[in-house]
Amino acid sequence: MPLFNHLHIVACSPRSGTTLLHEAMVTCYRIDKHYDHEIRFNLVRADAGQTVLTKRPKDTMYVPELLAADPQFFVIYVMRDPRDVIVSRHGKDKSIYYSNIRLWRDLHAVARQCYGHERFLEVRYEDFVSRPDDIQAEIESRFPWLERLHRFTEYHEYATVSEKSKTAMHGVRPIAPTSVGRWHSNLPRLIGQQMLHGSMTPDLVACGYETNAEWEQQLVGVEPDLSRSRYPEKVYWLRRFLNGRDAQRKIRNYLRMRHSPQTSA
Repeated sequence: MPLFNHLHIVACSPRSGTTLLHEAMVTCYRIDKHYDHEIRFNLVRADAGQTVLTKRPKDTMYVPELLAADPQFFVIYVMRDPRDVIVSRHGKDKSIYYSNIRLWRDLHAVARQCYGHERFLEVRYEDFVSRPDDIQAEIESRFPWLERLHRFTEYHEYATVSEKSKTAMHGVRPIAPTSVGRWHSNLPRLIGQQMLHGSMTPDLVACGYETNAEWEQQLVGVEPDLSRSRYPEKVYWLRRFLNGRDAQRKIRNYLRMRHSPQTSA
């Protein structure tokens, strides 16, 4: 039975740019179905033959099994410098930091299992906002069944964005690298996170954001900011076990839905 093409945007963490990429994709490609903002992969419904676009950063944890089990499941994984991720605040509650390095490491470790898969594409946020049309060409090369309507550099001229997305993105404007490197003005947060989770240098070097630990010289003498994050700094073994069981249930339900008669919802 024909399935719908499901292109799902995930990430190394919340606050990594998935909302902007999602809105650019909805605006610049012919998409049969999408949701206003964010939805977990297993709640998606569509008719056979449709192209569906969704996004949820934390769904990275499900991606390896979904790629292995579903030939019409496609993934764009948004990578972002963890220093910019952990200093970012969400538009709906600017009083707390949204993510942390623990969550970034957990999700990126899962994503690394998918590198090289033909239906998985890594997009670096920094490249997307600096060279949007080049990244658009990469997306089309990996997923040639997408039908382009506009260039990414024209996105803001045609976008009709939900209120939730406007809040998350702090408004609609041209794609530009204005938020790259914001960590430089929030060094206390970086010190606080490294006190809790250890140096980020190995992560940064492995991902190509730094070549050595010299960047940490900027942190010398800075007072740490130990403010709380939206997500917990530590996840204990029982919670990880329960999360794993819940993940298996969601994947089974999704695959069962995919192979049953398709109905829109």
